Amino acid sequence: MGIGEDFKLLCDNLTVNNRSDISDRYEEITQRLNTDFWLSNSRTNHSLYVGSYGRGTARRGFSDLDMIFILPPDLYKRYNNYTSNAIKNRYYATDISGDGQVVVVSFSDGMRFEVVPAFENTDSSFTYPDSNGGGKWKITNPRPEIESININNILTKGNLVNLCRMTR
Repeated sequence: MGIGEDFKLLCDNLTVNNRSDISDRYEEITQRLNTDFWLSNSRTNHSLYVGSYGRGTARRGFSDLDMIFILPPDLYKRYNNYTSNAIKNRYYATDISGDGQVVVVSFSDGMRFEVVPAFENTDSSFTYPDSNGGGKWKITNPRPEIESININNILTKGNLVNLCRMTR
């Protein structure tokens, strides 16, 4: 094999290979939360992949999948840890726990989701609770980061994502 083929093989070996399983679980979690919080059966509305998977830079064998679930604005003042109970209604035999800013859903096959319950702001950022240090609200805005990775990956002919996976 030549250098080009070796490099392609390396990149292929770093690519996430269980996207279908990830998508199925992501959609099931989203649907359960939509049922409880939005009275909807949607498997995709009100959720967003974030972190390395959302940016497309996750490598095969990554440790957890980060997602934001957007809560209805009227819950902002009365939010109370109901999110983990909603997920438990779908995955009753799965280990689910709170950890600071996330609800951790740990599956027996090693796949782990970290769900951030959040409220969408008018500027498309998100306000989310952090129970650490007595509790507070924080703001995150992952969409520009995801967009920047996507644009720069196109400009580098797919090499930015490959480089990110290699450095992980």
